[in-house]
Amino acid sequence: MANQINAVSSVDESDETTERKIFWKARSAFACYIIVIAGILLASMFVGLILGHFGIDLMDPSFPLALISIPVNELVILIITLAFARRSGANIRSLGLRKVSIRLSLLMIVVAVSMLALTAAVAFAQTTILGPDPSEEMFSKMVSPRTPLQLLILVVLSLVVVGPVEELFARGYMQSGLEESFGKTKGWLMASFLFGMLHALNITRAIAPTLAAGLVLGLIWQKTDRNTTASAIVHGVYNSIALAIAFFFVAW
Repeated sequence: MANQINAVSSVDESDETTERKIFWKARSAFACYIIVIAGILLASMFVGLILGHFGIDLMDPSFPLALISIPVNELVILIITLAFARRSGANIRSLGLRKVSIRLSLLMIVVAVSMLALTAAVAFAQTTILGPDPSEEMFSKMVSPRTPLQLLILVVLSLVVVGPVEELFARGYMQSGLEESFGKTKGWLMASFLFGMLHALNITRAIAPTLAAGLVLGLIWQKTDRNTTASAIVHGVYNSIALAIAFFFVAW
């Protein structure tokens, strides 16, 4: 599949210059990462206070909290990433947001399905070794859609917001800077690890599966000549399928 991705990517880029000048390195990438974490924590505290003020039980909400947390958190990530990008002299092209062909888009959907199978295997192995985690089930019930309309909204958010924003941050800015300082392989591994650790803000059991997903996303990003749009498609489709599975298999 890697050869197919390389071949399709090379065709996509044949009519445009792919040279991207990177003006930032690991120091800026780490700083951006730390501030993103701080921003998400502060935003989550603020949202929690607001919801609590209106009498909403955060441990047993009447609606999936993801409907609120996703727009808020992604806005925080986007603002911080763009602020660092501007400070580093980067533009949208420097961050890897470029057009992709229909053929490459379809291939990215296949990759997303494969990535879901991989992360499911990692999660299964983790549960087999460590045993079930009550917080995982609780978190799933807090964020999973409960009606078709909620599912539709969350899928749209995943495809249009979560995928592009998080890939802009994790691959477009962070992995770019890390690779500039530590090389392609080390930068990829470090960015994937940090991506996994970021999701520990949800639950600690999310680290291993998300690390596996980060490795795939980072590799896809590299194989498509640092095309953040391609990895964003994989990310968004992956999340959308996971939400659909949660909707159909989580009992309310």
